[in-house]
Amino acid sequence: MQNLNQTAPGNLQNRPHIPEFAKAQDSLDLRGFWKTLSRQKGTILSIIGIVLLLTLVFTLFSSPLYRATATLNVERETTKVIDVEFLNPGDIRDTRDFYQTQFELIRSHGIIERVIDKLDLKGDIIRQSMIGKIKNTIIPPSSSSVTEKTALVKAISENLYIEPIKNSRLVNVHFEGSSPEGSAAVANAIVETFVTSNVERRISTTTEAEKFLNERITEARARLEESEGKLGDYAQQHTILQLDNKDSTTSTHKLVQLSEELVRAEREIIAIRTDPKRKSELGAAQQSAEFIRDEINREEEVALKRQEKTNTYKTLQREVETNQASYQGLLQRLKEVNVAGGVTNNNLMIIDKAQIPLDKHKPNMMTNMAFASLLGLLLGIAVAFLRDFMDDSVKDINELERQTQLPILGIIPAVREKDPRKMAQLALTEPRSTVAESFRTLRTTLRFKLREANGDNTLFITSSRANEGKTTVSINLASTYAHAGNKVLLIDADLRNPSLHKVMGTTEENGLTGYLTGETTLDKLAQTSNVQNLDIIPAGKTSHDPAELLSNRRMQDLLQIATENYDMVIIDGPPILGLADAMILSSMTTLTVLAVDSGNTRTTTVTNALKRLRQSGLTVSGILLNRVSDASDLGYEDDYYSYPTRV
Repeated sequence: MQNLNQTAPGNLQNRPHIPEFAKAQDSLDLRGFWKTLSRQKGTILSIIGIVLLLTLVFTLFSSPLYRATATLNVERETTKVIDVEFLNPGDIRDTRDFYQTQFELIRSHGIIERVIDKLDLKGDIIRQSMIGKIKNTIIPPSSSSVTEKTALVKAISENLYIEPIKNSRLVNVHFEGSSPEGSAAVANAIVETFVTSNVERRISTTTEAEKFLNERITEARARLEESEGKLGDYAQQHTILQLDNKDSTTSTHKLVQLSEELVRAEREIIAIRTDPKRKSELGAAQQSAEFIRDEINREEEVALKRQEKTNTYKTLQREVETNQASYQGLLQRLKEVNVAGGVTNNNLMIIDKAQIPLDKHKPNMMTNMAFASLLGLLLGIAVAFLRDFMDDSVKDINELERQTQLPILGIIPAVREKDPRKMAQLALTEPRSTVAESFRTLRTTLRFKLREANGDNTLFITSSRANEGKTTVSINLASTYAHAGNKVLLIDADLRNPSLHKVMGTTEENGLTGYLTGETTLDKLAQTSNVQNLDIIPAGKTSHDPAELLSNRRMQDLLQIATENYDMVIIDGPPILGLADAMILSSMTTLTVLAVDSGNTRTTTVTNALKRLRQSGLTVSGILLNRVSDASDLGYEDDYYSYPTRV
């Protein structure tokens, strides 16, 4: 007999070929996503159900909420009946800022506080949620009136919604309260208070403007009177007269008279010179004119001295004129403000008052359940991918082949049957089932593997850990060989936890343990089963040192004799991890097949088991996937392997 330790474990011809499609893919695999969702559909449906149930309970036990709506017209600016710039400042550059300002004013603390006082509102106007009720039960709210009012203002603001109507200057003001009548009353009170406050603000602006102008007029009048007094006193002190709207003094007046007299005297001299009869009068006329010139010179000297005083006079006069113009302008502004204050239009108008709502606004059963379905679906998908990411069980055949570098020899579908005895006979009792076909396919695959190995027809079936169904696999596979006319020997070599005799209904007397210890002879070892051509060697009594017994020469002799008398020898052995038994048995057989529970065994468990075998110089021929619920989820596209049940 040739064991695997002698069949050139490093021979590349015996190593499985890894197909290209088994390599890691970097591109987005939509089919992989769909497979993940299919695998986790139970989780997704459970989460959706939980979310729907919680939403249903929340909806049924939530207090009703009623919405009342008032419609308000908000104009961009008022009509300028009187063009007073500081009362009508014109368009704000950004219209959005203007309307957003109006919306914030509607929900301002001052408006809501006036509504509370006007309607004498209490906290019961606001619907209290289940969470709020629980919170108030655990932490009672403060009993201070100021704190309660502030909290009520905040609560009303949170339940007040401003909705501009598109392509219009209309605004819907919604309020959601605990009662239909209360909701309508609050909505109407809010818009009415807002409109009233806007009028009051405009009136207040006019009043403040009047007050401001009156103060400025009083100051201007005082300045005018003061400047007029200074001008009069200065003119009187320096004998300055106003002639023909021109500034004048006694000197300037006398200069005018002397200039006129000089003109007449010069005319007289001209007349005397032209009249020969009057030549004896020329000297007197010239003397008179000279006298007038002297007087003019004296008066001009006086006028020059008064020039400085005249300039001061003019300065005082200009100050009077300036103060008078300012005073008159302020008086005119005051008249305009008085008129504007009486005719100013309000840019706000209530179009529709809020009516008492007939139906509750919230909770809406259909909306809540639809939203819960969407939320549950999204949450379920997120949890599904998280669970799939955290789940290290075998989910993809290609990935398993890549990580283990071993081929998948067969796929055994899951079944509904729970009775171990019936499960062990499925290949025979249901020959047309996919289970039977799977074992026949496995038998064919192993036949080729045995030919390639060129050794004895000995097969060792093990697993990474316990409870992966290797005993059921061993019995069904042995029955499939026997049903094909092969003489088969099935050995239970799990000396720590034997189960073959229980499943097959045989006794544990004269078992393998007795033979290995010398208590049982070889001729009494094999027992005939209820399957034609199939003999069984039970494990017998449990042993304290199974590894020592299995490494006994008698075990090798048994296998040598068995291969000479049987067409196929199948060993149902113990799991690999934590035990040396499996490695001993693997070294004595031609093929070693690793049974893997596809739904429960972690990939790391499989790779660790294989690593332990390889460290001992042993080679596993391939992997048998057991208890597969849906082969298509594992990468097989052939629907032939699908089976809707599970062990």
